[in-house]
Amino acid sequence: MHRKRRKGNAQLGFTFVESLLVLSVVSVILSFTILKIAAIEEKHVTKNFFSELYNDLLFAQQLAMSTKRSVTITFSPSNHYYRITQGPGNELLRRNYHEDILIDPRTMGPLLVFQSHGSIQKAGTMGVSYKDLENYRLVFQLGKGRFYVEAV
Repeated sequence: MHRKRRKGNAQLGFTFVESLLVLSVVSVILSFTILKIAAIEEKHVTKNFFSELYNDLLFAQQLAMSTKRSVTITFSPSNHYYRITQGPGNELLRRNYHEDILIDPRTMGPLLVFQSHGSIQKAGTMGVSYKDLENYRLVFQLGKGRFYVEAV
């Protein structure tokens, strides 16, 4: 680093080129961290989706048992949302999910109903994929309304 001196007044400082060099190094370092953050977010899209869905399904099941009335979860794969209703026109929750997540209703169909005692009305599977890179199967079992997710 050069320090410039003037005759008479002693002013110390950095040259314009030195300042540009420091700024360019800092911007390169920041660009690497931003790229890493984007990659981390990519990895957590499905994890966050399943976490929210799991909690919402448990909420619907608990609500059905506590109110002794059935609760319906309606999936709208083309519009990237699902909603939880209890009774006609009584929407309790509407959750949008990432547009790159695709839900295939398979044997379940678009409706999932928790009966008043907490069990599921119909057993079956749903397919969930993210950018055709990650594929999962959401399995609903008869009985006590149990469900689980498995990677395919």
